Amino acid sequence: MVRLIKSILTIVVGTVLLIPIALAGLQATGNLPRPLIDRAVNHLPIELTSAVGLRSADPVVLGEWPPVRGDKFPDLILTDQTGQTVHLSDFAGKIIVVEYAAIPCQGCQAFAGGKQHGAFGNHTVQSGLESIEHYARQYAGVTLGSEEVVFVQVLLYGDSVSAPTQAEVAGWAEHFHMDRDANQIVLRGDPSMLSRQTYEMIPGFQLIDRDFVLRSDSCGHHPHDDLYKDLLPMLRTMAR
Repeated sequence: MVRLIKSILTIVVGTVLLIPIALAGLQATGNLPRPLIDRAVNHLPIELTSAVGLRSADPVVLGEWPPVRGDKFPDLILTDQTGQTVHLSDFAGKIIVVEYAAIPCQGCQAFAGGKQHGAFGNHTVQSGLESIEHYARQYAGVTLGSEEVVFVQVLLYGDSVSAPTQAEVAGWAEHFHMDRDANQIVLRGDPSMLSRQTYEMIPGFQLIDRDFVLRSDSCGHHPHDDLYKDLLPMLRTMAR
């Protein structure tokens, strides 16, 4: 009986979390009025978006989290798709595009390349969205993942709506052809990073300049900057 109750709760929590994430993804196409997104987010119980599981013994974020536009970006110390520990600050001096994603997020699946590769896991891909690589070429004229432009996906939520497992990170990277050697990096989000604020950043993108300063923030339900009109054109300017 206890096992059955736990299974039911897992399904309910996953379903409730998926609704606003999917709605936020639709915002990028302009097909959904913002008030509908606002209502979905505001009625989501805060406890359902809290971190699940044990906290890390060692710090994984050096600096303010979530990141603040105009400030130095916090140094993230996380494992990548190969299991190696990565200090994001190691890429200072390059342009860094950061994407925050969750496995159940339909928009995240689309931005990752779901139209070309299909959905990862037992999920669906939001229709009407191309990959972020496609939009980077279209609006910024650059390739994400190169000597000058590092592309970093931070996978914050796994299938269980908690921090992802290493196997999920590796599987996601393989499915969407994220090439670590080409500076296309998938980082494993840590439970200590998860909060209501972090949840509302999904799906989202941030742009870090060569001085490791956050210059543009197009994250989630209430973005400061428009992905297509602000962030990607700024990326074009930086990459010249």
